[in-house]
Amino acid sequence: MTTSERHHKFLRKRRIRLNSAHIIVLGFLGVILFGAFLLCLPISAKNRQWLNFLDAIFTATSAVSTTGLSVVGDTACHFSAFGQAVLLILIQFGGVGFMCITTLFMLLLRRKITIRDRLVMRAEFNQNENRGMVRLGRNIMVVTLGIESIGFLLLLYPFVSRNGGIGVWQAFFTSVSAFCNAGFDVMGVTQGAGTSLMGFAGNVMVNLSVSFLIILGGLGFTVLMDLGSNKCNFRKLSFHTKIVLITSFALILFGWVFYFGAEYSNVRTMGNKTLGDKLLSSLFQSVTPRSTGFATVEQSELRPASKFVTMFLMFVGASPGSTGGGIRTATFAVLLLVMIAGIRGNDDVTVRRRKIDPHVTRKASGVFISSLAVVLLSTVILLCTEKGHAAPQTLTLENVLFETISAYTTAGLSCGITATLSVPGKIVLSLLMFFGRVGMVTIGLMFLHKKGIDDRIGYPEANIMVG
Repeated sequence: MTTSERHHKFLRKRRIRLNSAHIIVLGFLGVILFGAFLLCLPISAKNRQWLNFLDAIFTATSAVSTTGLSVVGDTACHFSAFGQAVLLILIQFGGVGFMCITTLFMLLLRRKITIRDRLVMRAEFNQNENRGMVRLGRNIMVVTLGIESIGFLLLLYPFVSRNGGIGVWQAFFTSVSAFCNAGFDVMGVTQGAGTSLMGFAGNVMVNLSVSFLIILGGLGFTVLMDLGSNKCNFRKLSFHTKIVLITSFALILFGWVFYFGAEYSNVRTMGNKTLGDKLLSSLFQSVTPRSTGFATVEQSELRPASKFVTMFLMFVGASPGSTGGGIRTATFAVLLLVMIAGIRGNDDVTVRRRKIDPHVTRKASGVFISSLAVVLLSTVILLCTEKGHAAPQTLTLENVLFETISAYTTAGLSCGITATLSVPGKIVLSLLMFFGRVGMVTIGLMFLHKKGIDDRIGYPEANIMVG
């Protein structure tokens, strides 16, 4: 073998092989960078000035991760029609996944869908099989466009009757943003900058329509298709769908009752409203932390107990394979079952005569611990970097923790810190939003995708006292 042949062989061995996790991360990163470039352009701003690139990166990351946090103020007041359209496209990309839209374009161009494309789609939508990935992508687009169209029609009348012709664009933008669990709004030019949906706090149609979009987007495409194929017959639904529906309903009901009681007499949020409006605002406040940044009450004025519950609901987030973030409802349910089994001293984790795979319980524990570690570390960093940037009364542990959880879980609710972030603070929150959208499992697989030697060797058991 010649020297050149040996060198060529060495280079082939050293060639970087991208797995599905790498492709997903690089794909989202590419969309963010391209979106940031477009948002930087003077045509994207109403004042026709260049946007700071870091602010553009933050905004693009917030849109692709379907979060809704903003460092440029109100979306409608800062961005032109072109900039708002770019944001909406980024939100749609982030909501359904870049591989889904890529596959759609490949189908339209009659390009072949390779095995690698199917594997990436499988990883992106957390599926267990390679079969039916193209059909899944096509169905996801049909379901997404269908639900967003219904939401648009439901919001059209209340927005147009209140705001005139611009209400058409507001209804369309809000429908897409709500279903994708993004939380961006374009209400600032008519309702006041930074007011989100507070101007419609007593409007039953708007509250229920947006809540309907948020819930459907947060259930996950697999669950929606299972409901459609089985005509909502609970007995025929898959075990996963049942767990997601039960957990989601329980969390919404818990939040609804809690907020109604905790904020009933708080004049800064719901205290001055009628009984019906209090019930409506409590329901919306219970739904929106599940990875959506819309608000009908000022989050910074919530009582401490309500802020804590909001942080808990944001941390749990939406469901697997959905447009939302968080550790996911199924993960939360599995952790509860693990806790119950541990307290009872059971060797197996079971529910309704079904045994949960140990691989699932380990994965749920890993997601929870890694997510908690990232949030706590980021909170400590922000407490150090933001001293002197935010007002002392705003820069409290409670508000900073609220902000970091909101960013990581792509919820988008804020207590007013985001607008005053320093450069390090913007970088930290941008990374949090990116990690939250891609998922800690995907991030981990980028570096730990190969099984270690410990998976192939059996070792003696080690006894550790816990509890």
